[in-house]
Order: sequence, then structure tokens, then C-alpha cells
Amino acid sequence: MSTSPKLESGPSPDAAETRFQVVPGRSVLIADDHADTRLMLRTILEMHHFIVLEAADGETAVALTASERPDIVLMDFSLPVLDGLGALRLLKANKVTRDVPIIFLSGRAEPGPQLAVREAGGDDFLVKPVDLDKMLQLIERRITPAPRQAAGENY
Repeated sequence: MSTSPKLESGPSPDAAETRFQVVPGRSVLIADDHADTRLMLRTILEMHHFIVLEAADGETAVALTASERPDIVLMDFSLPVLDGLGALRLLKANKVTRDVPIIFLSGRAEPGPQLAVREAGGDDFLVKPVDLDKMLQLIERRITPAPRQAAGENY
């Protein structure tokens, strides 16, 4: 998979019914090394009118977040080149990217990774297989211009 950014608009507003009040044109970066996971998430997100960017490794995720400024990042914990936790630390240390919400999606259900993500400033942590309705609700809550919730609510 190429590490160059994919920036595409979603389907027309008539393409899918939605229960979520997502603002059209909002962007999500999916950082996952599995192409099938990125495709599944892209499909769901585009059905909900998101613009989707993709990264197959943590280094690309950091670069795209800084250059494209997505509204939110969905980050896998285990990524090549730079793992998700390392990418999170870099993003939270950068004044340009520190306020971008980051939701971790990981197959690692044990408490250690979740605690590490929370301590590094991650906003939420969902265990794969992800409940897509819950994921969409978290995305909506994190990018809606309302008072932000305290980090770590969904650990």
C-alpha cells in the first residue's frame, strides 16, 4: 500500500440514511496497517459523509495529521515504522496537532495498552472488533463543537 495520502469525498448526501448528525465534509484519518480494516472503515465513514484519509503506518499518520489537519484520527495500536503509541505521543507534543482527537481501535483488550494510551493523551480506546455504532457516536461527540469530554471516558 502506498503511503501517499488518499483524500476523497464521500458519496452524495442521498447515498445513505444516518442517525448521526455528522457535519458533511468532516475528515477522518484511518491509521491501520491492514488494508481490509481501512477499506471497511472507509466504507462506513463515507456512508456517513466523511472525507477519509488513510495511513498504513504511524509515521505516515503523524505526517498526514500535521499536513491535512483531519478532524479526528482513528489509530491502531500496532503499526509498522512507528507504533500507534509513538505516533500519539508525537501528535500530542506538536502544537499543530495536539488538539486533534485520537480514538484508538485495537485488538489489544488487556488494560496495559489502554492505560498507556490514556496517559499519553489519547481520547478513547475501542477494542476490535469495534462496535461501529459506538465508534460513530464517539466520532460525532469528539468533533461536534461542544465542550470536550475529559480524555479517557471510554477506557
